Amino acid sequence: MQFVPIPKEHLDNMWQYVEPIIIKAVGLTPDRIDTKNILADAKEGRYLIWIVTEQRKDTQYIQAVLTTRISQYPKTNALCVDFVAGTRMKDWLPIVMPVFEELGKTNNCSHIEGYGRKAWAKYLNKYGWQQQHIQYEKRLDNE
Repeated sequence: MQFVPIPKEHLDNMWQYVEPIIIKAVGLTPDRIDTKNILADAKEGRYLIWIVTEQRKDTQYIQAVLTTRISQYPKTNALCVDFVAGTRMKDWLPIVMPVFEELGKTNNCSHIEGYGRKAWAKYLNKYGWQQQHIQYEKRLDNE
């Protein structure tokens, strides 16, 4: 398996392969962001889009797509993993985590943060992730 960022100049060519995967994660918040926003922000350098690939026979398959960005808080920076989509997390997480840790350190981040499903804890806990809070949401446009 390989884990690589997609260079900005290759985003347009790769998008046809990436979008059908990342739309599953982005689609959970359709009133906030869509895949067109992700692509535009990646082209502007606000997001970095990563792919996990695996070679099978003569074909390269994308196993997962992840997005990162640096969030600047008043007292610190954080590496934010906003969207994660794909399969076989337990197989690629050992490859992804050291890269993200180094990326965070290089960008003076004090931590990595992200949203995810509760079931991911069984994989993330092995790498020092801890649940910090539960997000609640009340829609105001339905009243």
